[in-house]
Amino acid sequence: MGSNIFGVGQSALSAAQLGIATTGHNIANASTPGYNRQVILQAANEPQNLGGSFIGQGVSVTQIQRQYNSFLAGQVNSSQSAQNQAAIYNSQISQINNLVADPTAGVTPALQDFFKSFQNLAASPNGTAGAAARQAAVSSAQALAGRLNSLQTRLDQIREDVNGQIGTTVGAINSYATQLANLNDVIEKAQGTSTIGNAPNDLLDQRDQLVTELSKLTKVSVVPQGPKYNVFIGNGQPLVLGSNVNQLAVSQSLTDPSRTEVSYLANGASVLLPENSFAGGKLGGLLDFRASTLDVAQNSIGRIAIGVATQFNDQQKLGLDLNGQTGGSLFNIAGPVSTPSALNTSTAAINASITDTTALTTSDYRLQFIGGNYKITRLSDGATQSSATLPLKFDGINFQLAPPPAAAVPNAGDEFLIRPTAAGGSSISVAIQDPAKLAAAAPLTTAFPTTNTGSGKISVGVANSQVASGSNSATATIGAVATDDTYLGTTLAAPLTLTYSGGNITGFPAGATVSVKVGAVTTNYPPPATVPYTSGATISFSGVSFAISDGAAPAPVGPPANGDTFTLSAALPVAATKLTFNSAGNTLTGFPANANVTVTNGGTSTTYPAGSAIPYTSGSTISYNGISFSVSGNPANGDIFNVGPNTNGSGDNRNAVILSSLQTQNTVAGKTTTFQGGYAQFVSLVGNKAHEVEITTASETKLLAQNVAAQQSESGVNLDEEAANLLRYQQAYQAAGKLMQIASTLFDQLLSLGSR
Repeated sequence: MGSNIFGVGQSALSAAQLGIATTGHNIANASTPGYNRQVILQAANEPQNLGGSFIGQGVSVTQIQRQYNSFLAGQVNSSQSAQNQAAIYNSQISQINNLVADPTAGVTPALQDFFKSFQNLAASPNGTAGAAARQAAVSSAQALAGRLNSLQTRLDQIREDVNGQIGTTVGAINSYATQLANLNDVIEKAQGTSTIGNAPNDLLDQRDQLVTELSKLTKVSVVPQGPKYNVFIGNGQPLVLGSNVNQLAVSQSLTDPSRTEVSYLANGASVLLPENSFAGGKLGGLLDFRASTLDVAQNSIGRIAIGVATQFNDQQKLGLDLNGQTGGSLFNIAGPVSTPSALNTSTAAINASITDTTALTTSDYRLQFIGGNYKITRLSDGATQSSATLPLKFDGINFQLAPPPAAAVPNAGDEFLIRPTAAGGSSISVAIQDPAKLAAAAPLTTAFPTTNTGSGKISVGVANSQVASGSNSATATIGAVATDDTYLGTTLAAPLTLTYSGGNITGFPAGATVSVKVGAVTTNYPPPATVPYTSGATISFSGVSFAISDGAAPAPVGPPANGDTFTLSAALPVAATKLTFNSAGNTLTGFPANANVTVTNGGTSTTYPAGSAIPYTSGSTISYNGISFSVSGNPANGDIFNVGPNTNGSGDNRNAVILSSLQTQNTVAGKTTTFQGGYAQFVSLVGNKAHEVEITTASETKLLAQNVAAQQSESGVNLDEEAANLLRYQQAYQAAGKLMQIASTLFDQLLSLGSR
């Protein structure tokens, strides 16, 4: 009996000792990251049957169990991933928000000073004040360009930092993956040698902590398989499968060498993954910030720069400088950046050019050659356009093969990235250093002699196109010529004559692809172009657009005749013209011999063939050869109105007034806002997104704290509880010891009885 009691006491002593050791282990690791509290599980030993009664045999410790809840751990990991994504996004976007919203260092003050300087120039175009105003205008232009350059430089620095952080994060993910695979192997071996029901708790804690750390970098999903973990990241890419690791790598974008992307290494092959494949964590936050904010910021700055530069350049070219010369470009600006994919199998290239700055978006574009068609996708929203041929216009951008006319044709599957505004902010600079070359004056003059006997007057007139049009047709007319932002003055250095014959128009420049738009359908004609004639169709090539139409009442009616010609030429300098009023027919005559004249009255425009007597209506706008003016009042028979070139730019502020008025014109985002309004929209976009991310970060941080608290309430070490456990196990140990002492005494007594 004493032997039985001794065994019971010994088992109780061992159990209490394990309890003290386990509690001490908990206390020692109370501050260890990822540690889960451990408890001992006890069970009564199998009793012994003695004489029909079952006598207890003490206690056994069946398991040292860690208090781990996989559901709560999964919630913590999910919250870690979401919180870290929001936090890194918040830290990155705050840099841009602080940069663009600065009321003294942002672009808005520079834009205001720039337009103010041109308003001052319009107020004082000549003399000492004019010289100072011109210098101030050039200086403010340089300040604006410098501000845009500086802003773009800072964005480039942020982009480089993002690239570096992506590389560091990928390296950390690979390190955690390797450690997880190693622990999988060690845990499998440890559990294979341990008693059934027991587990290497500390190793399991280490593995779960690695998963938690990994979840800070990217979204993590864990699928247990026996004693091993299979770990998936992002949108389901397997990172760890048992003891095997599929590592990530940083790679250059196929279409943008300056852009760091993430590729997936599996079976010896590297696969470049889309940026949206890595949701959550630091990596997801970096990729999301770059795609949703940084790219948009760069394109927004570029759009403002390109818009300002192009609009001012175009208007400069319609003015006259102090030297009496037609104005040149005020700014230098780079065009769209077009990059072929590294996987392309042809040498084809895409020559993208901006035709309408008012239609520009802040998106990049992907052009693919698929199934014999060119497909252009706006990456911001996925909108597409397709055509069997190029050029193709989309959002104010002209996409065509380069270099024409002998361009290589893409192979099936070839892809190109086009970034229309990406280089705008970094490339803008001032092209004019001499203030005298600012074209403040208009290139034409209008006047009427004092010998006129009527009350007719002629307005000052403006130039509204760089290209003049005319024809010798007695019926058909060619309308005013519009030039887009790709037009080069050298294109029509010599007049171009188009000829109608047999229903076709020929004579287009060698190498020019001609686009004809009838309704909503555009057809491209490769060089040498022969274009079927359709009355009123819009014909475009080399940056010029116009329409040739059948004559309509009240002008002579009918299509062009075989041999009729239509001429395009430079509009400046303006040809001297003397217009005469004829009271008998109430008409004006004397227009240039080949000029088609358009009269606009009350929103209705009528174009008259060359040589026609033009009906007079007081106040109507008269346009021809790229200029327009109005005649009003009641002229007398024989009254004369002179239109001619302006040979002296001094004292004339008409073009400066137009230049300064660009501040209030809606020339951005589809003509919905001004330059300053467009920049304000960008600042508001960044500010709203920054505020949104800040709130999201605070919310995710609070949710993470709640999930961690829930997990720790079950798995964490409570030192007060462990202190109580120590006392409990100490008392059990002392009681077990007392039991063993009694058993020893009884045994000694039995031995002493036997010796008597």
